[in-house]
Amino acid sequence: MTRRDVDGNAGSAPPEPAFWEQLFAGLPAPVTVPDSPGGSATPQSETLGCRRRTWIDRLFAGEESYADSPDKIVILQNGVEIEDVPIDPLGSWTVVGRHPRAHIQLEAYKLGLFHAAFQKKDGRFYLRAIDLECGTLLDRKKIKAGVPVPLRDGSLVDIPGYQLRIRLANSPATAGEEIVEAEELAEVPSYFYVPPPAPSSPVLSNLTENRATIALWSGGVTSLKVADIIEETADTKTFRLVGEKPLLFSYRPGQFVTLLLTIDGEYIERSYSISSSPSRPHVLELTVKRVPGGRVSNWLCDHVMRGERLTIKGPAGKFSCFDCPASNMLFIGAGSGITPMMSMSRWIADTTADVDVKFLVSFKSPADIIFRKELELISARHTCFRVAVTLTSASPGRTDSWTGLTGRFDKSMIHALVPDLDQRHVFLCGPESFAAEVRRILQELGFDQTKLHSESFGSSRVARGGKRVPKPLALSEPRHRVHFIKSDRTVETDETVTLLELAEAHGIEMDYACRTGSCAECEVSFTGTLSEKPEFEKDRRRKENGIAFACCSVALSDLEVEA
Repeated sequence: MTRRDVDGNAGSAPPEPAFWEQLFAGLPAPVTVPDSPGGSATPQSETLGCRRRTWIDRLFAGEESYADSPDKIVILQNGVEIEDVPIDPLGSWTVVGRHPRAHIQLEAYKLGLFHAAFQKKDGRFYLRAIDLECGTLLDRKKIKAGVPVPLRDGSLVDIPGYQLRIRLANSPATAGEEIVEAEELAEVPSYFYVPPPAPSSPVLSNLTENRATIALWSGGVTSLKVADIIEETADTKTFRLVGEKPLLFSYRPGQFVTLLLTIDGEYIERSYSISSSPSRPHVLELTVKRVPGGRVSNWLCDHVMRGERLTIKGPAGKFSCFDCPASNMLFIGAGSGITPMMSMSRWIADTTADVDVKFLVSFKSPADIIFRKELELISARHTCFRVAVTLTSASPGRTDSWTGLTGRFDKSMIHALVPDLDQRHVFLCGPESFAAEVRRILQELGFDQTKLHSESFGSSRVARGGKRVPKPLALSEPRHRVHFIKSDRTVETDETVTLLELAEAHGIEMDYACRTGSCAECEVSFTGTLSEKPEFEKDRRRKENGIAFACCSVALSDLEVEA
């Protein structure tokens, strides 16, 4: 049996059922041993568990007969004799272990509740191992559980924490040679004699002093545990993820990961920005806002609990301050579009980077402000940060009344808050309508569009990514022919269908993640003429070298595509 099952119902079937029946039949009435010549009888387990007396102690107590006993079990701990048990008074079975019903009750790290048993039968003395986890050694050989092994004078039994030396005056000289099914050990496992290590403090659970030994995740698919869930607002939750074992996360602030989910039997992929910062590498956080009718966001917020596992792949995305050498930045976001910029803000604040940041963010109402307290704290404790929040639906007289900025961002508001706009790189993230309006404002203000970095947070980012199955296309004119080289397929397209949609429609495998041109997962080589979304046309060098993002590129001529 194992130490987890006091009553003998071990997880693994014992080798000899009859042995277990015999052994535990006598346990309710432990064997008794006289305390002293002519004295009263005391349960042996009580004697051995409480007294710890050697033969010399008994000798000075006037119990000379114990010193003269020819057959006995001598118990040693750390090489020192702490007890000797006469064999003659013992019954046919003598059980050693930590349980109070064990005849010889001992206490040690990794010692089983019922660890081993001695048997007297037909004038012979046998040992049977019980514990399946750590085992029992006889003369430095690990014996098989449940198999009777004859003992001889001088036999040495090792159990965790103790040695049992067998003294038998009349045992056969060959008894020790009859050991069968024993495993020869090069050395005795350390836990037989080394005390258990002190329990680690919970604050050391991530082994920060041995950081080099912790696994590093910087890409690929991995399973993570939900360590905590933070209610940011009534419809937004942050899922704090950690490794199954201590794990460090390496990524660029602003990047995203893709969740690999199975919901109601259907495999679904969804991408979410990482809201945590790699400056705090032991956790990875995803902040998810419910989308009305959104299948995945609502499922995550309604069903995922602490302790559950989520599978992710990534990281991906080019929306990161790491790729920008500017010392002056402007973050503009709305709603859940704040999440990648919160990752960048935390990185800049944690590392005390020499960067001046203005952070403009828009929400509907005070109750909808995600990371409100943290934004206030960053702004108060870091002179390089200035945060401004505007609300689009604040109502006077409400209990959560608002005295700050109200209304949507416009030219006058941006000019007043960021008078040095032309000296900054701008990072923009939010719903498509919001992002389009901000781009229009920046253009009217004469902002250099090459210094604009944007991340789409529209429906294409969160609403697609299920099973890749062929689907029919309704093509318009003019039409072009696209040859997918690796797949050796030539198909027709028009000037509205993206290369990714075209590949999916014909069952051609092509990697992707965000579907918005932000992650570069769908980057392909091509020859011919194509066009990309306006926000990606500025990267002319990439396009001139025959590289395009399939998710936002359409054919303007016949094409050869490396896919």
